[in-house]
Amino acid sequence: MAEPINLAAIMAGRLRDAGHLNYGKRGGGTIWQHTTIPRLQAIDRPTLSVEETDRVGATRMREWSVDGGKGGSIEDAIVALNVPPVLSLGEFVVLAKVPAEFDWLRAVQARIAGIAEEDAPTCVNDHPRYCAVTEALMRLRHVGLVRLEQRPVEKRGEFGPRTMPMICRTQGGAVHG
Repeated sequence: MAEPINLAAIMAGRLRDAGHLNYGKRGGGTIWQHTTIPRLQAIDRPTLSVEETDRVGATRMREWSVDGGKGGSIEDAIVALNVPPVLSLGEFVVLAKVPAEFDWLRAVQARIAGIAEEDAPTCVNDHPRYCAVTEALMRLRHVGLVRLEQRPVEKRGEFGPRTMPMICRTQGGAVHG
């Protein structure tokens, strides 16, 4: 069994920019993903009301999120991180079909959905199977089982392939269940 995750384990890693949010007139927010604990994200956002600003005593705040769930404190996140993620049967099916490395996300989504790549919709809502695969991949990304972003590798400006972390793959690409 793995060591329990604690504040020291979180502080040993870093946060990387994983996206941006728009809160309208209140401003924008940033999503940060932990580099060594991919299930953990932080969202730096503006307070959403005068009441919230008065309560926290600042105009910006950080919320922690585990597996893409509702944000909370770092203490709440530590508790959640020490509980394994639960996947649905559909998520297991999609995970089993994700290649160990890939460059074109759209091609993988179409292949898993059973659609010819040239017939893949431009909008995921145009095809229910494609939409279901996209939702499953996003959930698998949130729990740290797939990487969908092409992030910089060692040299600045170079990008590596999208991958499944080693914990999820075997020599044949099958998933441990």
